[in-house]
Amino acid sequence: MLTLSTLGHFVENHVFAAYVLIILGVIIEGEIVVIIAGIFAHLGFINIFGAFTAVIFGGISKSTLGYLLGYFLNKNHSHRLLIKRSESRITYFLPQFQNKPFWSIFISRFFIFGLNWFTLIFSGYMRVKIKTYIQAELASLVLWASGMLALGYFVSHTALAISRDVRKFLGIILLFFIAFFIFQKLVSFCIDLYEDKYRGKDDNISK
Repeated sequence: MLTLSTLGHFVENHVFAAYVLIILGVIIEGEIVVIIAGIFAHLGFINIFGAFTAVIFGGISKSTLGYLLGYFLNKNHSHRLLIKRSESRITYFLPQFQNKPFWSIFISRFFIFGLNWFTLIFSGYMRVKIKTYIQAELASLVLWASGMLALGYFVSHTALAISRDVRKFLGIILLFFIAFFIFQKLVSFCIDLYEDKYRGKDDNISK
């Protein structure tokens, strides 16, 4: 029978793999993986400092890969669609990128519509000063990692307060992630709707 204790023993027996998955998850996706890490840390399945270190390492790896990819594209493939898409998103959501690259890079991590990857690549493409890039990325990464892990702690604590039955606990966690996903989609939809309306006004003005 599956219990929280059984699940805990499984994670503890594969703790190295858990940290590797956290690192890969941060590179590929982000929020969901870190929240799950926070939940596991609250339950005592993994060490909170180990989880935080894994998140930071994954974030640094993502930042490095993004910048290097942008730098490479600048040298060899400046006409690529990826750069054009990155530039259009950065121009729309972060219009002050060229004038204030630090704050643009810093806040891009907290957007929930996939802007961070575009910002990292575009930073390398525009060859933002390494010092500015590192400072902005580290500051935002530490704050973001702390916030997402804390959210995982809160969700786990709340779920346990409601029920200690593993099925109900996992059900509450699942409902949270569904709500989180819907919230992301709703915000993205509202932004896309606003963008279409904004473009429509521009088209009318140009006519």
